[in-house]
Amino acid sequence: MSAHLLIMYPHPKNAAAFDRVYREEHLPYAGPRLGGATGVVSQRVVSADGKRAPYYAISDVTFPSLDALLECASSPGAAEALQHASSISTGGPPTIVMVSDDLAG
Repeated sequence: MSAHLLIMYPHPKNAAAFDRVYREEHLPYAGPRLGGATGVVSQRVVSADGKRAPYYAISDVTFPSLDALLECASSPGAAEALQHASSISTGGPPTIVMVSDDLAG
């Protein structure tokens, strides 16, 4: 069963600047440091009621198993990638969550 590392970014001080830095600097920097990851999906968060959503964006890094995620999470490369994520997050530190196992299945 796959596992996911979720990086949830607060609203940045300048959304256009964050988007550019995330795309042009963070993804190329962090990707190679997350050994064992099989993919990443980055999406902006929207609110159904039109109010400000609790996060600006969420990055979902997929791993083939919880063991693979935990191995990566304990690596120096992951520490570097998460430090870089924090350095570009101008609205405060990102929230990091690890998830696994489908509750519906």
